[in-house]
Amino acid sequence: MWEIYRNGHLVMQRKWHRQFGPVVGYYYGLAPVVIVADTELLKQILLRDFHKFSDRPPIISGKFIGGLDDSLLFLKGQRWKQVRAILSPAFTAKKLREISPVMQTSIDDFIENMDKDFENSKECELAALFKAMTLDAIGKAGMGLDLNVQKDYKNSKVLRAISTILSIEVDIFFVAFASLPALAKLLRHAVCQLWYLWLNSFESPIGALQRQSREVVKFRRLNPEKSKRSDLLQLMMDAQVSVESSTDLTSLIAGDGAEAAENRRSGSMAKNRNLPSECPITGKPEGLTDNEVIDNAFLMLLAGFETTSTTLAFLAKMLLRFPEVQERVREELVEATDGGTAFDFERLQRCQYTEAFIQETMRMYTPFFFFTARVANEEVKYGSMTIPKGMNVFSSIEELHYDEAVFPEPNKFRPERFLPENKTPAMAKSWQPFGDGPRNCIGMRFAQMEMKLALAKLLVKYRIYCPDEPKHDARIEVCVLPVLQHPLKHPLKCRLERLS
Repeated sequence: MWEIYRNGHLVMQRKWHRQFGPVVGYYYGLAPVVIVADTELLKQILLRDFHKFSDRPPIISGKFIGGLDDSLLFLKGQRWKQVRAILSPAFTAKKLREISPVMQTSIDDFIENMDKDFENSKECELAALFKAMTLDAIGKAGMGLDLNVQKDYKNSKVLRAISTILSIEVDIFFVAFASLPALAKLLRHAVCQLWYLWLNSFESPIGALQRQSREVVKFRRLNPEKSKRSDLLQLMMDAQVSVESSTDLTSLIAGDGAEAAENRRSGSMAKNRNLPSECPITGKPEGLTDNEVIDNAFLMLLAGFETTSTTLAFLAKMLLRFPEVQERVREELVEATDGGTAFDFERLQRCQYTEAFIQETMRMYTPFFFFTARVANEEVKYGSMTIPKGMNVFSSIEELHYDEAVFPEPNKFRPERFLPENKTPAMAKSWQPFGDGPRNCIGMRFAQMEMKLALAKLLVKYRIYCPDEPKHDARIEVCVLPVLQHPLKHPLKCRLERLS
């Protein structure tokens, strides 16, 4: 912990990999940890032997922010599997199309704020605008709440409160807690809540947010016809499924696996339209409890806000430093949106260079670099290596993304490496900003939709530039937190040129 405290988590991980190889063991405080940068071993752990590594480790707990233990992030065992199967259909492209109009209203407000900045000074601070937009979009589309943060984002208590949750730095107090797990277990919840209240002037906007969401769920349950809305909260409330122990785990993987499973499920439902989905034990319709709905909606807000706004900030940095990339992305988006008149997510999905640009940026700067975490449910042997029961296992995403054998010249920013004609199977295995396996990020498509819509609406209207950003320099000075990195050591200011 002392080395991590002095030099930073990512620096030490890369140093240890250079020194000891692709599999490294160390102590995170008193908790033993293994970080893995071997794609074949990770395939065994995250996919083939998933049943042996199905849970997240106890060093990651929802109690840190006062709840979320009923969310997908922290549920364990069979209940996790049930909830994941219930929620997966809500995050397929078909369902997300239904909530696209809700999301676009938030992105339109973001563009309106840019218009005001253009009229006032012809420049803006993009990071702050991205944060307000993503929180507003996920509040509406995820929790059914209109937070109105974009109207006065500089003074929004909710925005400030959400921003502080994952802003913990590896300071001396963090080292003490990690090094004394018994003390941390006893005091973590109380100390973290006091710390959080102190940062927010002893108010609890998050508690108020959760109470509001609970009232929304209650109202919609009591008034199903009057309160129907196209948002994730409603999709989660409506979700019902019968989950057998033989559920195909590939159907739980966000992305193509979930899409195929949803198509099969839709076909099955069409054939059995009058048969309700029931729990095989109780015989009652099986869905989410209200606590699970609220915790998962809040998880979407927290995780989606931080990762999406941070990724958009990294994307903006690259657009400013590589103007030729910005022009190529713009040309593709202008064509896909009929000159900025029709923003259809399906058409944006087919923008290959834009996709390659996003993938290359996320390869070099993954927001959550230390969250693909599992714990061994039993002792597992792989050749001469034994992973004991209870061992914490993490994917070493930074090392995977900078592997020269997979990504030649990894320190160079080259979006074209992710174009279909240049992609390799090894790249697909190593690129893991959303994790891998059945516990990968369920909100992956939601985040991709928001980022592409935001980029499209921004770039068809404005060219962004900044004379102070070094051209063709991919090295961004980042702020590294325990599980997160972001490019916000300095304000992300840029100048605006309105396009005809």
